[in-house]
Amino acid sequence: MRLAFKAVGHSFLGRTVLDGVSFTLAPAETVAIVGPSGCGKSTLLGIAAGLIEPLRGRVRREYARHAAVFQEPRLLPWRTARDNIAYGLELRGAGRRERHEVAARLARAVSLAAEDLDKYPVELSGGMRQRVAFARALAIDPEVVYFDEPFTALDVGLRRTLQDLVVDSARGRGFASLFVTHDLLEAVRIAHRVLVLAHRGGRIAGERAPPGLPGGRDERLVWETTERWRTEDALFAHVFDAEERDERRAA
Repeated sequence: MRLAFKAVGHSFLGRTVLDGVSFTLAPAETVAIVGPSGCGKSTLLGIAAGLIEPLRGRVRREYARHAAVFQEPRLLPWRTARDNIAYGLELRGAGRRERHEVAARLARAVSLAAEDLDKYPVELSGGMRQRVAFARALAIDPEVVYFDEPFTALDVGLRRTLQDLVVDSARGRGFASLFVTHDLLEAVRIAHRVLVLAHRGGRIAGERAPPGLPGGRDERLVWETTERWRTEDALFAHVFDAEERDERRAA
C-alpha cells in the first residue's frame, strides 16, 4: 500500500468539499479520479500530496518520494529544459554531471530531442513543456506520482501520446499514480481502477475497474468500455448530467 484515505473530509468557507472519503492506492497501481466540475477532485489530490491538510479523517502515506504533474507545466522560465528537468536533483545536492546525464536520459524517455534541452520554456510548444514537466517528475525516481488533469489543454493526438507515455513509464518504473481527469476515455485508457466522486456531498459514489490492464487495452476496448459506462452504468449518469446542466447554465 502506498496511500490510504480513511474517512477524509474537508471544507472551504463552511462548504463541504469532501466527506468520508476512503480508498487505497497500491504499489504500481494507477487510480483515476473522475467527477463533474467542482466536486472536489483537485482538493482530494492536494490532500493526497500533502499540499492541503484535511479537516477530518486520516491520510497514511507509505513511500519516501512523490512528484506531481499539473495542468500547467509550472516550469521555471529562466531555466532551460535541461535545468528544469534536473531541478529536483539540484535541490538534493546532485552534481552538475549527474544532473545533465539524468536530464538527457529522461529527455529521450519522454521523446524530447537533444537540441530541445537547451531551449527555455517560452521556446517550447505546450506539448514539449508538458514532457519537460513529466521528465522533471521522473528525475527524482518517485514511488508515487500525482497528476492533476495534466493533458486537458492539449490536442487529442498529443494527449493520446502522453497518456501512453504515462502508462509505459508507470509500468517500466513501477510507480503508483493518482490521476485526476474530467475525461472518462482517458481514465479508462490509463487506470487500473476509476473512482467516481459524487456531484454533491463530497463522497465517492463508487468505483469501476476497466477490463484488462493499462497498456493492454486496444482502442476498440477503451471506446466500448467508455460508451457502455456512459450510457448504461448509473454510477456515471450523474457525472455527465451534472456537466450538461453546468454547460447549459454557462451558455
